[in-house]
Amino acid sequence: MRLFINFLTMYKKKLNVNIFLYSILIFFSFFINFYYANIGVFPIDTFAFFDTAYNILIDRHPFKDIWITTGPVVDYFQAFFFKAFGLNWYSYVIHSSFLNAAFSIFFFLTLRKFDLDKYLSFFYSLSFSILGYTVSGTPFAYLHSYILSLFAFLIFIRCIKFKSNYCYFFLPIFLFFAFFSMQNPSTFFILIISTLLIVNFFFSLKTTNLLSLISGTIFSLIIFYVYLNLTDVSIQNIWNQYFLFPLSIGEYRATGNDIAHISLAGRATWRNIFGHFKFIDFFIFLYLVITTIAIYKKRISNEDIIINLSFILTGLSLIFNQLITSNQTYIFSIIPFLGGFFHIFYKKYLNNAKKFNFFIFILVLFCTVKYHLEYNEKRKFMDLQNVDLKYYEKGNNLDKKLNGLKWASNFPDKKKEIYLLKEAKNLIANEAKSKMVLTEYQIFSILAEQNLNIPNRWYTHDNNSYPLKNHKYFSIYKEHINKIMVKENVQIIFTIDPVNLENFYIYFDNFCFNKTKLNPILYSYKKISCN
Repeated sequence: MRLFINFLTMYKKKLNVNIFLYSILIFFSFFINFYYANIGVFPIDTFAFFDTAYNILIDRHPFKDIWITTGPVVDYFQAFFFKAFGLNWYSYVIHSSFLNAAFSIFFFLTLRKFDLDKYLSFFYSLSFSILGYTVSGTPFAYLHSYILSLFAFLIFIRCIKFKSNYCYFFLPIFLFFAFFSMQNPSTFFILIISTLLIVNFFFSLKTTNLLSLISGTIFSLIIFYVYLNLTDVSIQNIWNQYFLFPLSIGEYRATGNDIAHISLAGRATWRNIFGHFKFIDFFIFLYLVITTIAIYKKRISNEDIIINLSFILTGLSLIFNQLITSNQTYIFSIIPFLGGFFHIFYKKYLNNAKKFNFFIFILVLFCTVKYHLEYNEKRKFMDLQNVDLKYYEKGNNLDKKLNGLKWASNFPDKKKEIYLLKEAKNLIANEAKSKMVLTEYQIFSILAEQNLNIPNRWYTHDNNSYPLKNHKYFSIYKEHINKIMVKENVQIIFTIDPVNLENFYIYFDNFCFNKTKLNPILYSYKKISCN
């Protein structure tokens, strides 16, 4: 009886410790993202999914009504959060904070599943949450694709190691949502996982696993089919906007075409690859070494070779993806991700060298602190590293829906920026005629709670947001924006600097406009007869 009581006492203590660790991790990973998401504004990125998500609620959909080059998953997820928590800023940051917390806890559970000590699992998961979605804070396509791809990656290694039918079923579903959040880095994960799955089936084919994988793939296709039918979005629109146009951007960057504002050759420098990503490179090197030694000593299973190879290829592909991406770096959270699993495999195949394990722990801690200070504290991903974030305006000074947002931006005078935007909001909202708004401040639809016929997610005039006249898909975009003008009988277009309607005249052969300056950043263009 005493032994039984002791066992129950010990089990209860372990259970209490686990609950405590789960609770702290969920709370911390949610609120660290929530905290930093409220600091600073880089309009083109901060509000990228604000108005587009609201437009879904008024039955205007990506691809069909709004030109997008990133996936619609973020928009539809955000529309759900707006529906659940209201049309406000908090609903926006709850979305990204939830995803940061969800992945952190799944990462923790996976490390524990691979028998890593619970305190080390907690440390690596906590470190990931600090460097994960938090670098952006607000919903962003690259981060969604990255996090959902890592979800799929963890499911994949569970498939390989534990042969779980559930994992094989959910694997294609997470890859599907990752891809339709953003083409990259999800495409690299799809290629890596698909290739290694084929290799794994060659070594250890289980019919039930294959059937589960096929079932998950069919389920993903059903989701896609239902989406097309409910939204009336055409396959052709998706093909043009999500495949052809982005592929042309990648092609121009890879070949160094003048149309692209960055090139692979220009980015693939020694400093970028081995300087900027040195800690990721270091872990890739460690995985290569440990796998090679284990193979040489014949102490590693086929499954673990596949898993280790997947870590190496994932690290390399993320670096390559970052080189062809025009955004700030967002992949430093892969360091604690790689570090956590390296502990597992090092202990398993090369004995438990405590000094080296301690070195890995300290290195990950150092990287977490370093990149937290550089990217979170300075909001570097949002290009606010040169802005004094202590001086900000309250978002509710612009509109109560933005309560909680600390508005610090690259605009020289934040108070003036808020004043001008508030004036713009009132002028736009009070215009009774059918209107269109072109702006990097994608907030006016939701602030006014009106259909402003926004045609794009982004308006950067560089062939990356939409095709210009020298681009081979120019006519496709021209048809898109003219269709909105005609269908909605748009009578007036508002623009807010730096967006300039003169750049769009190349699309409007049949329309003429009378320009009026309404305030230092707001312009109206009333449609007039061209005669």
